[in-house]
Parts: sequence; structure tokens; C-alpha cells
Amino acid sequence: MGNDTVLSTAARTPQQTRHTVTGDLDVAAVHRLRSGFAAALDSSDVARPGLDLDLGGVTFMDAAGLGAVMWCRQHALRAGFACVVDEASPAALRLMKLTGTHDLLRGFAAAPLAGGAPV
Repeated sequence: MGNDTVLSTAARTPQQTRHTVTGDLDVAAVHRLRSGFAAALDSSDVARPGLDLDLGGVTFMDAAGLGAVMWCRQHALRAGFACVVDEASPAALRLMKLTGTHDLLRGFAAAPLAGGAPV
């Protein structure tokens, strides 16, 4: 990840774990994001089936970054976890809308993604 990109993980509730990404989500960030997410997923308690991705602090996201987010979702689903993006910066939301992945990544989250009108 770039020098300003950070991935942090925290339990939100007994049913959810939140993964927060800040900074640039680009090709330089992909390996670290995947590694951090996989480690958090592998160490997650089975009582926490919900994984929320917070991309609200992402300042830049390219196709490689979106691919990493999609990889995280796929990895979580294979392990039996729900995985949704519950916050997205304007940069992340724009790319998700352009590629048609915003509905897939949003899943069945009740609240609209941050960064604009409900999607």
C-alpha cells in the first residue's frame, strides 16, 4: 500500500466486523489489502458472519483497488460470511457506479452508501 494507505479491523458488534481502508486503494495497495483482509477473516469468530468494508476514507481507487475489494467479497462469501461496503468515498463510489458493482457490493445494507444520494 502507499505510505498513506491504512487497513484497520475492529469488531463492531458480536455479529459484525468492520474493515476500514483509508488513503489510496490502487495497485500498490492490493497485496496488503488482501493479506490483511484474509488474516482478519481467518481469525474471525464464526459468531461474526457480517463483514463491513468502510471505504469512506479512500482518496483514490483504481481498477486494481476495485478488484481487491471484489476479491475480499468473494473470499468472505466462500468462507460463509456476508460482506458489504457500508461506506464509500466519492472516489470509490464513482468507480463502483461506473463498473456496475455498487449494487453487488452494497448487498442488502439498509443505509445508503455515503458520498451522495442512495444508489
